[in-house]
Order: sequence, then structure tokens, then C-alpha cells
Amino acid sequence: MFSLPNFPLMILLTGLCLLNAGLAQAEPGFYPFAVNEDALTGAPDFSGLNHSLTEADKIFTKGAHFYRVGADGRPNTTDDIRIRFFGISISSAANFPNETDAPRIARRLRKLGFNAVRLHHLDSILSDSEEKPRGILTTGAFPTFNATAISRLRNFIEALRAEGIYVNLNLHVGYSFRPAVDGVTPLAPGERMPYASHPYHLFEPRMIALQNEYARELLRRLGLSNDPALAMIEISNESSLLGAWQRGDVDSIKGEYERTLQLQWQRWALKRYGSMNAACQRWDACDLPKQGGLLLKSTESHVVEGAYGWSGKLRKLARKGMAKVGLSSPEIFGHSFESHTQGAGLRVLDFTLFLTEMDKQYLESVRRTIRAEVGNLIPVTGTQMYYGGVMNADAQEDMDYVDEHFYVDHYDFPHQAWDRNDWRIRDSSALKEAWPQLLQRAYFRDVNKPFVLSEFNQAYPNRQGAEIVPVVTALASAQDWDGLFLFQYIDGDTWNSVPDSFNLSGNWAQYPNTGTSAAMFRLFQIRPLSGQKTIPMSLDARQMIAALRDESAYPAYLLSRYGLSPRDAFLTRIGMQYLGQNKQPAQAPPISSDPRRTKGSVNEPQTSNDSMAPWQGQGSGMQYMPDPAQLHVTTPYSMIWTGFSDTDAFSPAVSDAQGIAVKLNQSGRRFAVVTATSRDGLSLVKSKRILLTVVASVVGSQPNTMPERPKQLIPYPGSSGWWTLEPDAQSGSAVDKPSGPRDGQAPVWLERVQATVFVPTRMRNLKVFPLDGSGRREAALPASLINRHKNGVEIRLNTTEAVTDVGQSNRFSPWYELVGD
Repeated sequence: MFSLPNFPLMILLTGLCLLNAGLAQAEPGFYPFAVNEDALTGAPDFSGLNHSLTEADKIFTKGAHFYRVGADGRPNTTDDIRIRFFGISISSAANFPNETDAPRIARRLRKLGFNAVRLHHLDSILSDSEEKPRGILTTGAFPTFNATAISRLRNFIEALRAEGIYVNLNLHVGYSFRPAVDGVTPLAPGERMPYASHPYHLFEPRMIALQNEYARELLRRLGLSNDPALAMIEISNESSLLGAWQRGDVDSIKGEYERTLQLQWQRWALKRYGSMNAACQRWDACDLPKQGGLLLKSTESHVVEGAYGWSGKLRKLARKGMAKVGLSSPEIFGHSFESHTQGAGLRVLDFTLFLTEMDKQYLESVRRTIRAEVGNLIPVTGTQMYYGGVMNADAQEDMDYVDEHFYVDHYDFPHQAWDRNDWRIRDSSALKEAWPQLLQRAYFRDVNKPFVLSEFNQAYPNRQGAEIVPVVTALASAQDWDGLFLFQYIDGDTWNSVPDSFNLSGNWAQYPNTGTSAAMFRLFQIRPLSGQKTIPMSLDARQMIAALRDESAYPAYLLSRYGLSPRDAFLTRIGMQYLGQNKQPAQAPPISSDPRRTKGSVNEPQTSNDSMAPWQGQGSGMQYMPDPAQLHVTTPYSMIWTGFSDTDAFSPAVSDAQGIAVKLNQSGRRFAVVTATSRDGLSLVKSKRILLTVVASVVGSQPNTMPERPKQLIPYPGSSGWWTLEPDAQSGSAVDKPSGPRDGQAPVWLERVQATVFVPTRMRNLKVFPLDGSGRREAALPASLINRHKNGVEIRLNTTEAVTDVGQSNRFSPWYELVGD
């Protein structure tokens, strides 16, 4: 019955697929490039941002931000100094470098401008090896610690502290409890323990007790109780009981675990209503088994939609279908946010509140253990807001900061999770397809707490992956967030600097603009947006949104209630005010705002006529061009131009002289990330030493080819709009699989971005030096490639003229140093 409405869409998707296939065949030019991280020097070295950490650098939260205690060593005094964290994750074996590697890795990270490392997946791999530990725990009963891993991690933290780098300690991430070994509740016959024991570890009493023991012993063994390097602690990664129910994971709980959680639910109902008879009467559930006291299946949430049966199901199906093809749902298919004070809808809302309170009990239990070991100063968070949604604000009411994750174009595995030779991506962009979702991260900020994005990336081989660090840096700065942690640095099993999934080391397209982004974020170079929207969120609204089990429900509620759209997060700062049961406003109060309101802000409708007009981030120096998707950021000390170009003219115009202007060569892919930053402490226009980066995509080599060539991105077979890497020569289990591995092979290739870049500068006698993989200057570009303007210089980069004029075989580079007087 849906064949006719979908027929034009199928034609459109098929056409787009064929167009993309044609574009893939017309691959742009590539050149080999490798960074020597240990020898890195000169303009790309941002080590000067850091100093060794002392007692004055201890971290605490004050209001909505992080602070250092200052010279007096005491919080909340006049010498407190605000700090932002620009960090990166270190996972599994990479947490345990040997004595030689630890200071070397710490120095590498300092050169990139990082001042924090997130110690992640410490508990995910059980390792008995004393020579090369891959995890903090052994195969003994939990928690039995690997002594070598503890020693090496402690040594690594010391090396990081010496280089001015804090640590974000993660507790429960990947450990899966073993009933026969750990003495926890046995599983039902035939059942396997879920990864990370999720969600059992959130409510099973012995698991919680063991996690408290683990936290206590880990903090003691690492000696972190008075260590200024400890900046923050995460209790449980990507995990909440409410989130598990929303995803349907609670439905599959069986045996003793089901009975344990069910008994806790019934006790909760008795406490709330006095008796199960009173509860079931409110729920209209007295004829149900156990008077409605059984665990609710996720499918029972349909009753809160406001339209039962086929009508509600059809609306939900329509929303999902339209979302998959990138279309917004018309109002007729929208959510219903009606209140439920009686009946089945109330039972669902009560169940979400019960799960939230269980989450809170778990988090508070571990938090008390942490406080007993390291005191009340260290900021602690529970889990990421997305994993449970806006009701996580209630579970984490007493936590010190809010944490969130964000990925563009995360890998999809059609058949088996994390199959090395069967995966696909959309090759989408943070500035196009993922732009609304990135802006909506602002919806999870608590106006009264620091906000941290502890994981984000746009992983290899996405061809726009170079954009993610500067784009997120710009938004986070404008929103005045407090911490960013790229995921991740390197695979500690191999330490190979080649493109590999999420790794920064080896991704030489992301690497060059990392230091510039660090300086912009940590030095507050991008001014926060001038307006502030504080959105009141009542408990009723939070419960309803959680009960709908639809990630689109929260932004839909904010749009329908307050007129809040993703665009508002570019125009003004966003913060949520979470109201308790006794603080719910009778009607929506006015939203606090800067009096200089701009078109498109909260409660002001946008007209279709300006949908493609540039967005101006008030007071931040940011501009977004919806078509063809460009972000321009201009500050006194640094600038960003990133996105796509569909014109042969400069964008913005050179005559404006307000920021970087870029013109991309027609023969290329017409995508680039361009950044400029002063390297002598002067403003860009006065600086006599500027680092300029020009990058696009990166790829490894196709094995066993002569001459060596870049591996190609190809359409994923049998599905439109999906991409993967061409397979290697296959053997064994990889035979006939569609994908090459996500870990690349050297040599590494960078896309050659032929661009004419205008840089506003007063420098005279300007010389432009391409930099090699160690950041050292090569022979300057010929004068014929530099054109002086009244307000700056126009430079032609990565042209063949740069090769023939100086007689070198390869003069292409992702970074340049501008020097003059």
C-alpha cells in the first residue's frame, strides 16, 4: 500500500547513488605525508600552552564551570582561575605505556595542545601479562588488579602531570561480571552475560558492592587522593537503567535478575501508594498479573502517545521513516505530550521514575565511595545524558557536571558487530547531514553545571573527518562549554601511526588543525554567544519525554513548547533549568535572553525566505552558510574556514578583510578545512609568524600494489548511499567480504587541496614555508604564488608551480608557516 508514495523517493535515492558512484571514480589527487610526532617542532608545536601541574592547579566546580584553586590552594577564593579542558581519550592497552614510552606519549600530547587525557576502557580487557598488560584487571575474581598495569598507569599519570596534562578517570566501562568467579547472581540457563553487564550492574546488589570496592582500590593504588592531576571522574560509561528500558534491553532480563528488579519495582510502588491495591487502582491495572507489578515491557510505552492502537503506531512509523531519509515530520505525525494522571499512561510514567531513582541510588552509592577516597573537591559525573535522555538530569541531580557524547557517521555493521571486513559509512558531514544533531547537544546542558563532551569524532575514512575538531571547538566555545575529549589518540597494542578507525595519531588530516583548536578553546579566543536562553523543564515534561522512548521527542517538545530549533544553538547560549515536583510553573515563563534578539531565536518564527541566508552567531565571530555548508570563525588570534564551495569566487569576499577567504580549485572535490593562528602572541593582523593549515581527507595504501596508491572509498554493495573501503586481497574468514580493514597501511596519503587562501595580515617581506612532517621549514614558496592586497595576502597553495619552480618532487603540505616583518 506504500509502493506509490515511495516510488519517486526510490528514483531519487538511486540517482543520488549513481551520482555518488561517479564522484568516487573521479578521486582527487593525493600525496604521501607522515608526521614525526616525537620530532615535531616549530609552528605546529603548542607545548607552550601547558605548565607542570602543582597544588595550585587542583580542580573544582564553581557555578557552571571548572576552576583551579590558585596559589592559596583553597577553592572559592579570589585567586580561583577558570579552566577549560581540551582533551583526548586513551583506551585499553594505551593506558599502560612502558617507562620509555610514557614520557614520550605525554610530550606528544602536550605538543598538540591537550591539557587532559581520558583514561578509558581500563576494565574492559582482563590481562594477566606482566610484560604487556592490556587491562587494569586480571582474570582473578573482580577486582583483582594487574600489578604491572597499576605501576605503568601510575607512571603515565606522573608523566602527564609533568607535561601539564590532567586525567579524567573512568570507572565502569567494559567489565562483564562472571557469576561463577565473582559470586554475583547466576544467569538463567542458556543466558550469556551482556557486554559490561549492562544493565545488571546498575541494580544487582553484589555487583554494586564490587564496583564500590573497585573504585576504592583503584583510587588508592593509583595514589590519586591528593593528586592535582586528577580533574574528574566518570562512574559508568554510556549506561543507565532508564536508557536500557528505552532501548528494549530490560525486556530481555530473565531469571533471578528479572525477579530482583521486579521486587524493587513493587517495593517502589508500595512506598509511593501505600499498597499495591492503591497503586493498581490508579493505574487501572488491578486485573493484570501482580496487580500491574510486573516489569513493564518497552512496547507498553505506546499508551503515552495519546492515540492508541493503529493510529499511534502509524504516527511513530511515519516519523521513523521520514527521519531515515532526512525529512522532518509534519505536525500530523508529531508527538503527543499530554499529561497522564491516571490509568496505563500513569503506570508508564511511574515506571520511568522508578528506573531513574534506581539509577540515582547506584550513582550515589559509588559517588560516596569516591568522596571518601578523594574528598569533596574532585568533580564527579554519572553517565552521558544521551543514555537515558533528559531524565538523566534527575538521576544525576547531585553530580558535579554534565557529560555527553557525539559522533558523526559512526560505523554501521550490517551483519556482525565490529566485523573488520564488513562495515559501512554514509560519508556525511558535521556541517551538513549531522549539523542539527550537533547543535542539539546544547539541549542537554544544565545551566547550573559545567558541560563536557567527553567523546566526539568523525572517524576514518570519512572524507570530511578533518572538520570535526575545529567545528566542535567553535560550537563549544560559543556555547561556553567546559571540556572536549576527542576519541581517541592511538591503539596501544601496536602504536602504529596510520589511519585507524577513531585514532588521531596517523590521521594526518585531523592532526594539523588540532593545536589551533586547542588554543582557540583553552584561551577563550572565540567569545561566547551574547544571548542566553534558559529553558525550564518540569518533571512532568521530563517523564513524558523519557516514556516516549523516541530520541526525536525531546527536540520536538522544545520546538512545540518554546519554539526552540537547532539554529538557536548557533545564535545564543542554551541551558536547561530542571524543576522539581514542587517547582513546576503554572505556565511557561519567559525565556531569559539578551535584549538584542535576532531573527530565528526562541519564540520568533523563521521565514522560509531566509532559510538559506547566513547565520550570524551574535558576539562570537561565527558565521554559518547553510548552502553549500560553510563555517567561518574569526577571532583576533585565530580563524577557521571549513566546508564546501560551489563557486569560483572567494568566500567571504577578500575586500571584507574580516577573516580567511578561500577559493578551491575546480579540479578538486571542493571541500577543505583551513585554519590560521598567530604563533607569536600578537593578533593575526599584527603577527609576524602564522601557522596556516589546509587539509581535507586522508587514506592509507592499498596493500601489494605497484606503484603504491591510495586505498579507494567504494559504494557498499547492495545498498544505496553507503560506502566502505575497497577490500584487500582476502583469505580465510574474510573471503568474499565487502570491506577493507579500518586500520590503514603506510604510506599515508593526504588529499591535495589546491586552494587560493586570503589571510588578513600586515606582514611585509612575507615568506611562506611549507612544513615537513616534523614541522620544519622547507624552501619558501616562489613569490609568483603570493599576491599582496591592501589588507592581507593571497597565497596559492599545493599547486604544481610550487614543484616545478624549485625543482623538488613533492612540495605539497597540510601546513605552512607565514613569516615576515
